[in-house]
Amino acid sequence: MPRPTQARGVSSDASQLASWYASVPVVTRAIVTATITTTIAARLRVISPFMLGLYWPLIWNKFHIWRLLTGFLIHKFNVNLFNTIMMFIMLYQYTADLERGEFAGRTADFAWFIVFCMGAMSAVTWLTQTMCLAEGVLMAVITLWSLHRQEQIVSFYFGFKFPARYLPYVTIALECVLDHGVIPYGMVYGWMAAHLYYYLSVDLPSQGGLNYIPTPQLFYRYIGQVRRANAQTTSSGSATTSNLYHQRPGGGHFWGTGRTMG
Repeated sequence: MPRPTQARGVSSDASQLASWYASVPVVTRAIVTATITTTIAARLRVISPFMLGLYWPLIWNKFHIWRLLTGFLIHKFNVNLFNTIMMFIMLYQYTADLERGEFAGRTADFAWFIVFCMGAMSAVTWLTQTMCLAEGVLMAVITLWSLHRQEQIVSFYFGFKFPARYLPYVTIALECVLDHGVIPYGMVYGWMAAHLYYYLSVDLPSQGGLNYIPTPQLFYRYIGQVRRANAQTTSSGSATTSNLYHQRPGGGHFWGTGRTMG
């Protein structure tokens, strides 16, 4: 039987962990929790990974519609555990940074970004039959993060430093090397989806055009959000662009250029 002091220590640690988990932004918490749970369940064979991957023939012919979601929550199971753990860490870091920064108080908009990228990736996966797309979601988040912080210096493995605009390319190249030259199509699709989102929702409106992919009202209704007009600071300590945005004719919001300040 544990001593009273030990029991209090365990209780305190559990309380701190619960407090930290509750403090994680809601979309980040949902994505990271679902990805870790699904990937671990597949690795331990609690459920067959072949029942989870995004495989269009079974979606069309057998109505396996859950694959439209689980395919984005499962990491490749033919890679080592270290790579999987690093993917979890990076997914949390960059997703939380975006949600606390550019999307602060805009939970519905951030959820729409994730759903839009998943939809865009789904539309092209039939070309290569890519089934595990958790790294695609990660790359979409990293790409949007880097587009908002293009000149910020980031540190990569072994202290290698470079401007953030190169982060997606370095990450894809490293993944290719670690996978013995196999092109990480999931990451490439995520990069493409994030660039498409950025162009349609940021670049085009900043040039006087419309936002052709406004967040659906359904997201505001069921997720909700608080609009803020003050600049936010990311967990990495960099000041991000102001979240001032104006309603555009025909729907959508004008975000400005999306560049970092300073």
